[in-house]
Amino acid sequence: MVGDPGKNGGGGRRVRRRRLREQTTLGWAFSSPVLLIIGVLVLYPLIRGLLMSFQSLDLSSGGDGSFVGLRNYSAVLRDPQTEAAALHTLGYVGCAVVIEIVAGLMVALALNRPFRGRGLVFAALILPWALPRVVSGVLWSRIFNPDSGLLNSALIQLHLTHTNHAWFDNPYAAIFLISLVHVWGVLPLTTLILLAGLQGIPANIYAAAELDGAGAVRQFRTMTLPLLRPALGIALTTGTIAAFAIFDEIYVLAGSAYSTRSVMTQVYLTTFSGGDFGQGSALAYLLTLATAVFGIAYVRRLGRAAP
Repeated sequence: MVGDPGKNGGGGRRVRRRRLREQTTLGWAFSSPVLLIIGVLVLYPLIRGLLMSFQSLDLSSGGDGSFVGLRNYSAVLRDPQTEAAALHTLGYVGCAVVIEIVAGLMVALALNRPFRGRGLVFAALILPWALPRVVSGVLWSRIFNPDSGLLNSALIQLHLTHTNHAWFDNPYAAIFLISLVHVWGVLPLTTLILLAGLQGIPANIYAAAELDGAGAVRQFRTMTLPLLRPALGIALTTGTIAAFAIFDEIYVLAGSAYSTRSVMTQVYLTTFSGGDFGQGSALAYLLTLATAVFGIAYVRRLGRAAP
């Protein structure tokens, strides 16, 4: 005997709704521990830091935690040390990002084709990325040491110079060399991002281009670069974020010298050396805002592949 279609249909909808509720409940049950950890370790510090940026928390002058509005932001923006640190940071970002993208693209193009020993090259490529930034800074400090550094020793042995050089005495050279040390640690990530983008490009379009008589340079300019735009956007974003947050390499190689101080170094000195947690938090959030502006610009400009 055939049942009532309306009743069967209603029962089926109730079963589907019940299953959907069960799946939703199960999803929340599995996600809640992760969400709790994110809330405790990420969201709470962000909110707490934002509130601190609007409070008087200068421990050296007896800050009472009272609400001061945008006074901390105004103070750090008028501080000449912040202006100098911002210019240095832009120097780090400019040097690091340009070198990372150019060198990363060259290495990715070389690794995009299989060759003997490719696995060993991958392992060597990942090693600098796996090392902590402080360890990288210590290793490079042995190279740039003015008295017993490997660089000075090599130059003297090659008779290219007769005296030891203090490589970080010149502020421009110091910013460039620190940027190189930073690039050494970030380049593997940039290379892997660009390599993934290259491997996502269909090989048949290159075969068709060769049949049309397009050479390697024309293929790279008209096909590879346009199709690599999303990967370039990601690489630029991650590289810029890392360069804006540069701290460990500077602190190990040059300490808190005024001529090489970045915004992140200034945040550290303002907060922990100066004891002003309000202005330190304000400066940190201004740095976050600047980083977000650059990241959004990259994504909007390069986030989609060319048609």
